[in-house]
Amino acid sequence: MKFLRQNYQKESWQIAAARYCVVNAEKGFSESGLQKYIKSLYAVDERHIRQFYKEEICKPAGREYARDFISTEKGGVWTPPLDLVSKITDYDELQEARKNARQAFWLSIIAIIISTVTLYTSLKLGENQIESSQGQIQLQSAIWGYEQMRNDRLENRDIQWRLEDLQFQGRLPN
Repeated sequence: MKFLRQNYQKESWQIAAARYCVVNAEKGFSESGLQKYIKSLYAVDERHIRQFYKEEICKPAGREYARDFISTEKGGVWTPPLDLVSKITDYDELQEARKNARQAFWLSIIAIIISTVTLYTSLKLGENQIESSQGQIQLQSAIWGYEQMRNDRLENRDIQWRLEDLQFQGRLPN
């Protein structure tokens, strides 16, 4: 019963009444017990509760005759018809599906935000990499230019030394 009382504000009195019937299916329930329970949670006129009781418990839709109650020492008690149990099960499943849909919506929003941040980060890193690549290309070009200049100087110096060596040996005219 504690579970039922915690959730009463979230659902209509008809759902609470049907849930009361389903929860008390094993031991059975009476019209007076149902009325006491509903009146303790909701401000509902007795006529509405009686109408619910007649339409959902005594003679549910699709039945030609009224259902029989179970006799006990305290009087007659009822068990909920399968249709009422199915309604509560369907209602609970619908509520669970709505809850899951809301969670899925927020998870998808979070996933979109994460993917956007990841895209921005990869674009920034790619831009930095392009800039550093251009810097590396410029540095490499400078190194190649320096090496070319150095090789040219070394080659010119080698040629100059050969000429001096040949002149020293007297093989070249002055």
